Order: sequence, then C-alpha cells, then structure tokens
Amino acid sequence: MGSVIGLIRVMPAEVISDEKINKMIQDIKTVVKPPARLGRIDIKNVAFGLKGLDVTVEVPDDSGGLDLVVEKIIKVDNVDSEEVTDVGRI
Repeated sequence: MGSVIGLIRVMPAEVISDEKINKMIQDIKTVVKPPARLGRIDIKNVAFGLKGLDVTVEVPDDSGGLDLVVEKIIKVDNVDSEEVTDVGRI
C-alpha cells in the first residue's frame, strides 16, 4: 500500500508571540503519533504579524486518512483553525 501526504495550514486566532508559536510546534510534534509521520513544520507570515504553520504529515493509505491527525491538531493550545490545503499519494 501507498501513503498519503497532506499539507495542513494551522492558524491561531490572533497574533501570538514567537514563544507561543514554538509551543504550538512542540505540541503538534507530540500529538502526531504513528502510524502518521510528521514531515516539515514551516512558519508562514500571513498578514500584519499573524503567523500560521504549514504542517506536512504522511499517513498510510489504510490508516483512515488525515482526519485523525487533523482532529488531534485542532485540540492543541492556541490553534483556532486548520485546513488541509494539499493532498497527494506516494
């Protein structure tokens, strides 16, 4: 079987400090567990000091897709919204 790779845009509700962004990154690293594998987490400047995270995750085809990972990420502190922006198979 193959794998699915997804790019998830994670956004806070407001402008937050770099320390809180870094805490969000660490918390996301904690909640993404096997069989999912965390790829990159990039900080993206959105507008007027607002920063979001682009999180790349790989999951096996037979593990239920990205939904389980997204459900865990949305529960992380300071996360207001998430959106799967790209999905591909490898």
